[in-house]
Amino acid sequence: MEMTEIPLNPRHLRDRFQEWVGKKVIVGLTTFHYLCGTWKAFDGYHAIFEIGGKEQRVLMHEIDNVALASEAQAEYFK
Repeated sequence: MEMTEIPLNPRHLRDRFQEWVGKKVIVGLTTFHYLCGTWKAFDGYHAIFEIGGKEQRVLMHEIDNVALASEAQAEYFK
C-alpha cells in the first residue's frame, strides 16, 4: 500500500506560523533554499516575505524552520 501526501490545510499552516508575521526572520525551506526577510502576510497556501524591498512568495508547506533574524542581517533568497 502506497501512502499519498495529504496537502495541509492553509488555516492550520497560518496558525502554526502566525507568530512570525511582521518580524524579520531566517527561513529554511524543504527545497534546500534559504531566505532572510520580513514576513509580511499569508495568501492562501503562500507566505509573503519582503526581501530587499521586493515581494517573495513561498509555499507554506515548503517551510522547514524559522528563526528570528538580527536587524543587521542582510536580506537574501538563495
